[in-house]
Amino acid sequence: MSARLAIVIVNFNAREWLQRCLRTVYAQDIIDELEVVVVDCASTDDSVAFVRREYPTCALIASDENLGFGRGNNVGAKQSSAPILLFLNPDTEVEPGALAELLSFMEEHPEYGAAGGRIYDGDGELERSAGTWPTVCSLVLDRLLARWPILRSGLEHRAHHYWNYGEWREVGWVTGAYLWVRRDAFERLSGFDRDIFMYYEDVDLCYRIRAMGLQICFFPGATIMHYRNKAPVEDKRRKRMMYNGLYLFSRKHYSWRRKGLTLLIAHLLHKG
Repeated sequence: MSARLAIVIVNFNAREWLQRCLRTVYAQDIIDELEVVVVDCASTDDSVAFVRREYPTCALIASDENLGFGRGNNVGAKQSSAPILLFLNPDTEVEPGALAELLSFMEEHPEYGAAGGRIYDGDGELERSAGTWPTVCSLVLDRLLARWPILRSGLEHRAHHYWNYGEWREVGWVTGAYLWVRRDAFERLSGFDRDIFMYYEDVDLCYRIRAMGLQICFFPGATIMHYRNKAPVEDKRRKRMMYNGLYLFSRKHYSWRRKGLTLLIAHLLHKG
């Protein structure tokens, strides 16, 4: 039987979380129709030995360097063949039946080049996992709507991160922590941007998928838990990578003036 879905997980020193993630993936009722690929980015814990020992049917790529999120996922995607790809963070747990639910949706709706499902964080709160492009307006609205919830119903569709996750909707982007992509679109675009080490590579990929004429969908089901930022990266470095990812995205897709204003607002909001 040909695989219907390839799951690619990029791991860096997150063995404990990877174990929990793989346990929920391999408990899915469609596991026989899945390809599972783990790309380990030079972990110094026992992640590689664990996967080899506990999941011998999992395709394991043990890199000698930390490839970053985008490059790591590109490598993993090349080691699989299923027509739909799921890029999944190692610090996630997939609810029973979630993969079959969203996979069926993707197979029935070829107009969507990418999609994402509902995500809860470690505290049981909905994660703001989809939205529109980072602009002066959308970044400012993110901050304003966090402080004044009464305005969300009328303005959240213009914010960089949406607030409403209770219904199906077309979106600009969905998070790379749980990102479903059609292989043909992914390969036509040569995958994630290799120059973006981490952060905004998901927004960039969705932007390019939209430019191809395909849509991006948020699906209000197929739930996962995302424990967020469990890779051992210092907060200052994480923030620098986020800003650098936004810089690279803006340089590719915006005019110099729009890029400058977006980066200035992002810097001011970060300092505030």
